[in-house]
Amino acid sequence: MRMRTYNFLAQVSDGKHHDGEHVGWVKAPSEAEARRAVADEIQRNGARKGRTWTAIRIDLK
Repeated sequence: MRMRTYNFLAQVSDGKHHDGEHVGWVKAPSEAEARRAVADEIQRNGARKGRTWTAIRIDLK
């Protein structure tokens, strides 16, 4: 399947507070796979900083 590049803007939360936004791009074969990749990236980024971040809204372009 052909990979597409998706730009994203995701709102990030730790479950208690809105912690801001995360922007970037991912390569994925479908929009669903892109959303999963964004959610995984946000969780990894939060873990690296000792936080439990979750994407509460993901906008793809």
